[in-house]
Amino acid sequence: MTILPESDSRRRSPEVTGAILAGGDSRRWGRDKVTLRLDGQPLARWVAEALRQAVADLWLVTNHPQTHLALGLPLVTDLVPHQGPVGGLATALFYARTPWVLLASADTPSLAPELAIALAGAAGQLSRPALVCRSEQGLQPFPGLYATRLLPRVQDFLQENRSFMAFLERVRPQVWEREIWRTFDPTGASFFNLNQPEDLARLEAWAAGRQETQAPAAR
Repeated sequence: MTILPESDSRRRSPEVTGAILAGGDSRRWGRDKVTLRLDGQPLARWVAEALRQAVADLWLVTNHPQTHLALGLPLVTDLVPHQGPVGGLATALFYARTPWVLLASADTPSLAPELAIALAGAAGQLSRPALVCRSEQGLQPFPGLYATRLLPRVQDFLQENRSFMAFLERVRPQVWEREIWRTFDPTGASFFNLNQPEDLARLEAWAAGRQETQAPAAR
């Protein structure tokens, strides 16, 4: 399942698998967000381009494999559909052939490759089974590093709850505060996700490199 081998393999962590969550039904958009195009490229491909610099294997976790096949990314289907991001994490941990999974969301196309590389590079140094960042808005589960040994705990958690934030509270991850992650992503653009249709216009301006437009900030 190796993807896009032209990137510098010396920066990739052999201990980490990349997984992109394709998300839910995108009801606010009226169409599948994953296939929306930003500067001519589907959102999921932007995320893949960032993650591929940090990991050796990479897939998209999806409930709609036929729709997402055209993205040109390796696919895995949710073990149990409609369980939200925590269910997607369970699927990623189940299929991973490495001790760690670097998890990202398909609707965060401004993910900084430098942050992905730094998170993956921390895999062998952690004392906790997960690593996430904290922005001004609180803990940011994506991008986040999760140990595959968490799988039984994730599956047990899904029996009672599907909130990712509640899961993080239970796992008690290691946390990178702003002074750490801003070394790799000064604006916090990695945590900007497309919640509303108007967010796409903001990202289009950023992707076009217009000098008057700042990179989207964490929220």
